Amino acid sequence: MATISNSKRGKFGHIRSLDGVRGIAVLSVLVHHTIGTGLPVGPWPLYDRFAISVASYGYLGVDLFFVLSGFLITTLLLIARRKPQYFSNFYWKRVFRILPPFLLIIGVLRVAHMMSNAYVLLSLLFIANFNTLFHINADGPFWSLAIEEQFYLVWPLLVRKLTVRHLRQVLFAVIVAEPLLRILMTYGGHSIAYYTFTRCDGLAWGALLATEFRLRRLQYRTAEARQWWRSRGVPLWFIGVFLFTVGIMLGQFAHTARWATADLLTACPVFFSSSMAFLLIHRESLITRFISNPILRFYGDISYAFYLVHAYMAVPYERYFGPIAPGSSAQLYGRMFFVLATSTIICAVSLYAFERPVMRLRK
Repeated sequence: MATISNSKRGKFGHIRSLDGVRGIAVLSVLVHHTIGTGLPVGPWPLYDRFAISVASYGYLGVDLFFVLSGFLITTLLLIARRKPQYFSNFYWKRVFRILPPFLLIIGVLRVAHMMSNAYVLLSLLFIANFNTLFHINADGPFWSLAIEEQFYLVWPLLVRKLTVRHLRQVLFAVIVAEPLLRILMTYGGHSIAYYTFTRCDGLAWGALLATEFRLRRLQYRTAEARQWWRSRGVPLWFIGVFLFTVGIMLGQFAHTARWATADLLTACPVFFSSSMAFLLIHRESLITRFISNPILRFYGDISYAFYLVHAYMAVPYERYFGPIAPGSSAQLYGRMFFVLATSTIICAVSLYAFERPVMRLRK
């Protein structure tokens, strides 16, 4: 969950709208876990069925995280690529940002018997997204963190060694090959949900956007940037919308549901990266100002811990109030607000009392 926080760390300075984007991503995942999945079959009212249907797509917030991380991390790396302490600075910052909350939540989950020893080991090795290959049953957020950490291990070396032109060739190869691989795996009946080689094109699209801004210096050239958006951003945005529409239509039928997932995982990076380009170029637009509002930015600030914690907050709710009954709107939304409130409190305390003091130690 990278961020560019000041002008010393990045040429853009602090980008408030991207904090808001991070907040949208984590709240989307929250809604998915509390309303959009794992519900009993029952006579749900019409408005609940609509809310459940919309919330079922909230898992795509993870792909928004990937695009955002690809953009921010690549921007930071391109700025620092000629500096002598390039690797040490990058990895020490990641260590102090990622590991303390990560190790704390794993320790708590293990003590509470909510993670097996085998899954703890896979998570610590950052290969939790390959748990099925090891026949280890698991659930939780650690699969997506594993993909990001694998990206952090490989990408800095490539940014250091390759020219921007060669980096873009690598990114184009990933962007073209990965949807084709998802099609082949879907046709063969294989899962495409968690593997790095079926979910990393979001990181590639974000990184490509970063190289585009760096190469064309769009952050400094307002007129040229707006022209770039009209000639490249708008077509990509419409392609993303089209692919989203196709995916939603395919998802309405049981026999095409798996193809819907493959389509949506291709639509997300295209739509999200082009939308993010709009925010970066049109900083004074109404939608940019809305996404930059303090509430979404606050959830962007706590998004890392929130993402780790929120999925487990449903456990105490269901122990006290019982599992969700079919058709019970009060329980459905009650669980969502309980998870939202408890996760917000825990993560706000974590940010100010734990995470930020630890991050200051890296200096």
